[in-house]
Amino acid sequence: MDNSPFIPALTKIFFGLIYKNPEGLEFVLDKIIQIGKIDVQSIEIPFDFTDYYKDEMGASLKRKWISIEKIIPENDLVGLKHKAISWEKELIFEGKRTVNCDPGGICDNRVVLVTTKNFSHRIYLGEGIFGEVTLIYIGDKFQPQKWTYPDYQSDVFQKFAKSCKEKFLGKKPQDYTD
Repeated sequence: MDNSPFIPALTKIFFGLIYKNPEGLEFVLDKIIQIGKIDVQSIEIPFDFTDYYKDEMGASLKRKWISIEKIIPENDLVGLKHKAISWEKELIFEGKRTVNCDPGGICDNRVVLVTTKNFSHRIYLGEGIFGEVTLIYIGDKFQPQKWTYPDYQSDVFQKFAKSCKEKFLGKKPQDYTD
């Protein structure tokens, strides 16, 4: 029996952003580029998939995904989620968030999201964070699961995720280090 330690899968970092105003978006982008250079961005679209954030953030929200060049072990997404939470807290106005920033990972065969919310299809990763495989690459596209959010099923996200996958596959082994 092999007792060597398991090495976590590698993933390309991305951030899902929901926001109302460009100032909040710029603040978070400034934080993100301190971690790594942005290499893939989706177009901005209206966030009209749900009214989940309406009471907290208002109406007319926007949605965008961005990715950075950095490749990390999937379990390092836990630390990124804590950073994103701290960025959101810096932007709280009158007790409410103005930006929702959710990090995740994209590799050759899946899209992983990290969250503070537990549910039956999520695995506890530690430090109050759960992981979810929200899309699986089958055939020529990322396929949704029963729990996949509608915006992650959109053509805009599919195009973004495929671009990220291509960047991930184009990396050389030496690119996977900090």
